[in-house]
Amino acid sequence: MPQHPWVVRNTASAKGRNIVISPENTDFRFISAGRIILDSETPSITARNDGRETTLLVLHGEGTITVGEQTFAVARFDGVYIPYSAEFTVATGSSIDIFEGSAPTELEYPAQLVRHEEARQQEGMYLKVGAEPYYREIHKVIAENVQGAKLLTGVTMSKPGNWTSWPPHEHAATQEELYLFFDMPRPGFGTQYIYTNLADPEVITPVYEDDAVVIVKGYHPNVAAPGFPINFAWLLCSLEDHTWRKVGGVNVQPEFLMETGLK
Repeated sequence: MPQHPWVVRNTASAKGRNIVISPENTDFRFISAGRIILDSETPSITARNDGRETTLLVLHGEGTITVGEQTFAVARFDGVYIPYSAEFTVATGSSIDIFEGSAPTELEYPAQLVRHEEARQQEGMYLKVGAEPYYREIHKVIAENVQGAKLLTGVTMSKPGNWTSWPPHEHAATQEELYLFFDMPRPGFGTQYIYTNLADPEVITPVYEDDAVVIVKGYHPNVAAPGFPINFAWLLCSLEDHTWRKVGGVNVQPEFLMETGLK
């Protein structure tokens, strides 16, 4: 399947740590991202994002993340915030699959672990959004609960056949965003739209498990194929430190202002 500037296909094609999305090969100004996929053959990696803050979000499996003198045990949907320029090590005794994102900053905040099961009990961190056929669940992981400069990350999970990112919204003036699709085994797929004018859309494309979508402008709803869910991890990056470091604050497509929802 051909690549185009808005979609990066099959981000899980190799083991180890692979940063496959960056300002060098997309229209992102700040976001770099990829996967850390470890198992018994490749049980650990050590890395550093110089001049950048980093978020790690566990998609599958379990292991440990070490930052300085701190070692965190992590499992599905746990997150770790890695400070500016800090070295980190990811290791597993079984297998682990992590969504890594980073962005430049000159601000430094402490490393922090966010346990999914604890975060979903906190007010505003676990959201049930929309109504049929655009109901979905949003799990914030590294968000307002964690000190940081630019990045936020979490997970959106839909019911089979439902829309997400509805009503259509955009935030080009304040944030760039990455969607990474997961838990959508074939033949399941979704359809991703990105448009500033629906009469002449920039993107209408199928998206599959492990594909990523680059969002730098435009409304960006998507929809699952009947009988299958559409699930994605998201990474939001403010265009300036602190400014708009929040989930929400979007511009809804005017025709759909009567609808309600977030991601």
